[in-house]
Amino acid sequence: MSTYQRLLAAGIRLWQGPPAFPRSLQLEWRFVIVRWLGIGIMTPGLLLAHLGSGRTVAGYAVLLLAAVYNAVVQVVLLRRPAIFASGYITVIGDALLNIAMINIGGGFDSPFYYLLFTATISAAMRYGYGPSLATVTIFVALDGVEGRLGRHALDGIYVFRSGFLFITVVLAGYLSEQARRAEAALQERLRQADLLNRSTALLGASLEFERVLHAVAAAACRLFDGASVALRPAANLAERAGIEAAAIEHPCPGTGEAARAGLVALCDRYAGAAYRPREARDRLGARERLPSGEQALVFNLALPTRPTALATLAVGLPAGRPAPALDPDILDSFVERTTLALENAGLYRTLASRTDDLQRAYSDLAIAHQELLSVDEMKTNFLANVSHELRTPLSSIRSFSELLLSYDDDVSVQQEFLGIINQESERLTRLVNDVLDITKIEAGQLHWDMQALDVATLLHDSARTYAPLIQEQGLTFRREIADDLPAICADRDRLQQVIANLLVNAMKFTPAGTVRLAARAGGGEVRIAVSDTGIGIAPQDRERIFEKFQQVGETLTGKPKGTGLGLAICRDIVAHHGGRLWVESRLGAGSTFIVALPALPVAIPTAEAALISAER
Repeated sequence: MSTYQRLLAAGIRLWQGPPAFPRSLQLEWRFVIVRWLGIGIMTPGLLLAHLGSGRTVAGYAVLLLAAVYNAVVQVVLLRRPAIFASGYITVIGDALLNIAMINIGGGFDSPFYYLLFTATISAAMRYGYGPSLATVTIFVALDGVEGRLGRHALDGIYVFRSGFLFITVVLAGYLSEQARRAEAALQERLRQADLLNRSTALLGASLEFERVLHAVAAAACRLFDGASVALRPAANLAERAGIEAAAIEHPCPGTGEAARAGLVALCDRYAGAAYRPREARDRLGARERLPSGEQALVFNLALPTRPTALATLAVGLPAGRPAPALDPDILDSFVERTTLALENAGLYRTLASRTDDLQRAYSDLAIAHQELLSVDEMKTNFLANVSHELRTPLSSIRSFSELLLSYDDDVSVQQEFLGIINQESERLTRLVNDVLDITKIEAGQLHWDMQALDVATLLHDSARTYAPLIQEQGLTFRREIADDLPAICADRDRLQQVIANLLVNAMKFTPAGTVRLAARAGGGEVRIAVSDTGIGIAPQDRERIFEKFQQVGETLTGKPKGTGLGLAICRDIVAHHGGRLWVESRLGAGSTFIVALPALPVAIPTAEAALISAER
């Protein structure tokens, strides 16, 4: 830092004075600095005034007295500032020193008269119009007395300098008064701004909509020094936030129930009213009187760019207390801050909701993607299994057909090959039929002839059909069909297909033993069971056997012939009837397949049922 900068900084600190001084004492301190400047200017100036030796010595005596006086004022001002708080002592001292210097310099008619302007201006800066005009009047009166004593003429020059002195003090007083008013207005503005900042400090503490509502209500209660506050969000804002568009209450100390109810009613009445941007500025909010007698202020909190309000705010004032004289800019800032807080909270809630929806949509999309991958894998497996199953009988048919061409003379061999070709053709037909059935079921294109059906009749028909086939394999067939089975609603052909498939499976997987067909009613449903004493099913395979192209047994030796679609078709048919199909089995001890179908509320007697009962 240069020497000039250091001197400038020191001069600024000297001019500002002690930072703890109030405004009046800061002014006194600066007058001390001005006196030192005046003494410094007057010290060489007296030599240039050609006053004569006697008056020059008297002038320097007055300057010495002024220096001592100013030094004493400076020291006492630092140690005991309260003595100079009023400023009367220094005003009187300045006036006396100026008068003494004027008299030494030749009287009021001399150029030293201009020293009076410093005294009058300092009085005007301290006290305004009254005391400064009184000081000017004293100076003009002394000037007039001197003229009357003959030291100068009471002519136009006297009137001019006296009038100019009056004009100077009036202007100085006016400027001083305007400065005090501006400072008072600034202090009040700063007070209101500080109150606004403290009142709205918590608006940004949270983005939770309910907390922001209560923070806005609390800020209004504090800013307006209200007794109670009610705040009602607009319907569209409440809908975005996912809450009810009802008024919330924020009681301040001393709140009455009647006042709170009145504020809520005001919010409901003003809700949805058109927003006028200048209404709050011109009238400090709409003024209303509550049923309890208190006054209330009602505001529509809205952004200037939107025609509708985001919320309605009602502030109740204690009885006998006028509305606070808030600056319009402070009020507009409060409305803007609270409105932005509500808007931000609403946008945050909307964003959070949209984020949740997006996450759910992403989750659903991921699930759908996995399902599509699973369907694609099922399609691939389906095509692979179907092609394999089709290729096996087709290969047999082709191979034995080619062999048949070379055995023209051996009739027995030809018959054997034709039998194999016939069996493989039937197997191929069953495979194609099963594939068509399961495809139609999954596509929802299979025709269902649903009607009331006597289960007992159906089961006895199936027993008569498959009993000889079972006995031909050396197995024992048993029927345990209850006589009181209720009717069900079913497609006869499809349900018969299920029973036939289960009986055929029982024959294939039972080398020796018994196959049993049973049925009974209970619990509002009919249960049909097909049991065998065959190889059984391992626990890990009991669900897998109901999948497409799945069979139990060794791949090369123990696996019976079949498409592996029968049980999958059976489960789909039973599911369409509103029933269930499951298996109970123990490895090496046989299996029981159970079909549970819902029974009709009332049994429907049929002619077939009557015929079966007569046969028994």
